Amino acid sequence: MQDGGTNKVGDRGALAEKQGALVAAKKRRAEMLVDEARKRVERNPTDLQFRFELGENLMNAGHFREALPELQRARQNPNARLRAMNALGRCYRELSMFDLAAKQLEEAAREIGTMDATKKEIVYNLGLVYEQMGDREKSLGCMKQIYEADYGYKDVATRVESSYARN
Repeated sequence: MQDGGTNKVGDRGALAEKQGALVAAKKRRAEMLVDEARKRVERNPTDLQFRFELGENLMNAGHFREALPELQRARQNPNARLRAMNALGRCYRELSMFDLAAKQLEEAAREIGTMDATKKEIVYNLGLVYEQMGDREKSLGCMKQIYEADYGYKDVATRVESSYARN
């Protein structure tokens, strides 16, 4: 009779190895995208769309501080403005600059009238910032805005409904 515990340990080891390889592959891909975006910006330094793409790729690669100036410039592009502001908010949050993150995301949310996909993402990120700032009421308010429009968005339903269970 086989010991079931040994197979589980072996499976966990193989899974951890595969997850590590996946993380490494994603990191290599992110760095390749950053390199390509840098080349486009070098060829076209005034193109704000390329600046946005570089900032977004830097953010996705975990280079939050380096992404800030690119995303700040990209805000001037009307076609990328809201996405750049959302990305800026996320970078500020990752850098624990919660007040700057909240300001950026609040401004972006005000600029969108209807609760479309972009606004949901911005309001969700704003809710996460408020949560990290320790302002549960504002965080929950953001989650409720999304809940009213889209029950199935990320983990919003769980967050909102569990707040009622606590009361």
